[in-house]
Amino acid sequence: MDEVLLGKREARRWGLFLEELKKVSSVAVPFMAVAVSQYLLQAVPVMMAGHLGQLSLSAVAIATSFCNVTGFSLL
Repeated sequence: MDEVLLGKREARRWGLFLEELKKVSSVAVPFMAVAVSQYLLQAVPVMMAGHLGQLSLSAVAIATSFCNVTGFSLL
């Protein structure tokens, strides 16, 4: 149906685009999952400690910052 509306050449380009999009997304989706999980690994303890009080929240924030600077930066 696309061939009738767009012409054979445009439909072929659209098909090539979708094929390339599938190839790129097969690589990009795992990278996005890792980035989101690393963010959540840092954000969830801070959110949980925020319910305990200001002292606990500040301690977790300092520990998370220290961990980011020393540990995750080296990796």
